[in-house]
Amino acid sequence: MGKRIIWTQQAVSELYEAFLSLYKQSKSIEISKRITTEIYNSTSDLAFNPKMYKIDSLKLNNRGTIRAYEKHTYRISYMIDQNSIYILRVRYARKEPLTF
Repeated sequence: MGKRIIWTQQAVSELYEAFLSLYKQSKSIEISKRITTEIYNSTSDLAFNPKMYKIDSLKLNNRGTIRAYEKHTYRISYMIDQNSIYILRVRYARKEPLTF
């Protein structure tokens, strides 16, 4: 049995903003929904292999529990806990990098 995936309020909000941004660019609900759904579903792989991605280099004082990966030019940051995976951020990867 894998770890539980928990989306933070910030990550959910950022995924919704990504949907709106994609819709504004593409004018297609289907494309926007497909991409954001793929981003959302990509986190389910973390439940069974949470260390599959590199340690997040943008996180200050990272003890190795926060990692990140890209999907459809969006950067997903997550934290590994003993029983859960917390999805922390979903950010467009082409923006200026922000440390947190």
